[in-house]
Formats: sequence, C-alpha cells, structure tokens
Amino acid sequence: MGKRKKPPTKIGPDKGLAEQEIYNLNKEFYNDYARDYFGTKLVLLSSILSNPDKFIDVLHDGEDVKVGVLSYKLDEDDLTKNELEKFARLELATTYYHCLETFLRLFLAHVSIPACPWLEISRDTDFRKFKKTVSELLEDNFKYDDTQFTVVENLLYVFYGNYQEETFSQQGISMEEAKDILMKWIKWAAKDFISVYDYNAFKHGLTVSTDTQGLTIGRVDETFKLEERGDALKFIAKKQKTERWVWEKKYVFTPLDFRAVAINIYSGLINNLLKVGRVTYLKEEKLDKMLFLGGKDAVPENFHQMVKTENELGISLQGYSMELLYYRLDK
Repeated sequence: MGKRKKPPTKIGPDKGLAEQEIYNLNKEFYNDYARDYFGTKLVLLSSILSNPDKFIDVLHDGEDVKVGVLSYKLDEDDLTKNELEKFARLELATTYYHCLETFLRLFLAHVSIPACPWLEISRDTDFRKFKKTVSELLEDNFKYDDTQFTVVENLLYVFYGNYQEETFSQQGISMEEAKDILMKWIKWAAKDFISVYDYNAFKHGLTVSTDTQGLTIGRVDETFKLEERGDALKFIAKKQKTERWVWEKKYVFTPLDFRAVAINIYSGLINNLLKVGRVTYLKEEKLDKMLFLGGKDAVPENFHQMVKTENELGISLQGYSMELLYYRLDK
C-alpha cells in the first residue's frame, strides 16, 4: 500500500492581498471604531449610581420604549430603583474587565506597527493563545516584531506619537520614566485580565452578583489587623483539595471608584492608540486632546491604594472565599 499523500499546504490569507485593500481596511477601522464606547458607558453607569431616582422617573414617564419595530410600555413594577442600582454596579464592575481586554488587544495589535492593525486583531481569535501572550507581557517575556524604533521609542510612539524629549521634560520625567509609567498600566491590565474568573463567569452566563461585603482578620480593637469593606462580586467556584473537589463561595472586592478611574484612563489610552493610528496609517489627523500620563505618581498602584483600607501590615485584601458545608462521608 502506497503512502498517503499529504494535502497541499494552503496559501495564507495575507499572500497577494492587494495594497489598496490594506488602506481601505485601515480607513474603515479608524473611521468606524467606537472610540468613546467605554467613556460613554462610564458616564451613563455613574449617572445611574449618582441619581437612580431620576432614571426611574424617566423610565416610568408613560412614554413607549422603542427599539426599531419593537415598542412597549414599562409598568411601575418592571424595574425598581434597587434593580437599577444592582445592574449599574454589576455592569460597572464587569465593564472594567471588558475595557482591560479591549485595551490589551488594541495595544498588542499596534505595538509592532504592522501594516494593518485590524488584521492583527482578527488573527487573535484563540482565547487561550491570547491569554498566554498577555501572561508573557506580564512576565517581561513578550517579543514583538522589530521596527525602526528602540523598545522605548516604540512604546512611546504608539501611545504618544512623535512626542519629543522636551515634551516629557516639561512634565518632569524622562522618556524612560514615561515608558515605565505606561508599562505599569499595561502590566496592571495584564495582571487583572489573567485572573478574571468573575468577568468570565458573568460573560458566559453563570450566576454572578454584586454585593457590599466586609471582612476583618484579627480583633476589631487590635492595631495589627486586616480589614476591608465595600463593593464585591460574588460567585461559586470549584476548589481542588488533596482528596476531592469542593465548592466554595468567592468574594472579589471591586472598589467601583477605582474601577471608574481605571476605565477613564484606559479609555483615554485606547483613544491615544487610535489617534496615533490615524496619523500613522491615514496621515490625516493631528494629535490633540491626548491623555498624557506625566506625573511619576500617575500609576495604577497609587490610585488603587487610595481606595483600600489602610493597615499596619501593608497588606491589601483583594477578596476571600468560604467552602460550602459538607456532610462527613463514610469510607
């Protein structure tokens, strides 16, 4: 019996792609991208939390709710103030992760200054591979294609364009320090993204709820104690022990004030990437209204520490878990 012939290798989608298609894709991508999506969502959710009664009044003003051909009227019991606030808190907590993922995908698509960032985003459809790439970024093992720039210049260019040394000097920092500040935000996004069971559970339809929780480790009157209070996401997860698997209830503290600040900053950095992209690929937009992270304290750790409960041990509580109660099994 003869050997089975291997099927011929198929030509990849990039080979022979018309140059005009590349330009058209870039033009469509940068013109149509919803650059203010996260900023708009943040404003709406924050407004609901600031004044839920006002939104309830608008929703129950007797006017029909219309979406295309769909038209209906809300009854007074259809949406309560409590339900609206719960929705806004959960949506704000999980929008944070959506924003991180979008930021990381756009950054990775632009950092090597490829011919077409939209094609780069479209290649990364395997979530496991993408998560591995993000892990490499966090561990300083990420490698990207060589460009005509140094690593520092490359990173600064995709976020700030052709800003010169004087621009950074005016802010009291060097180009190297500006790069380090950006890397702290990139690594913070990577760190939180790869540990987001709560977001993935919500995204895939599992039960996740938001709640106000508190935890104190140590006596209340003790100086050396760990304590945290505030918004938290709650969900059920499996935990592997030596002899078996068990269920546990997990709480992840989600300080909404920090997440709102972070969404605002990451949204600004997303806008920077898109504006520099327009200059790079379409040659038609000036670099104005850019977010510039100029201060040495403009790093996520500082903002996060502002909303965490202080303690003498210098330890920050991120969450906690409790095993569910089990009967003793007869062996």
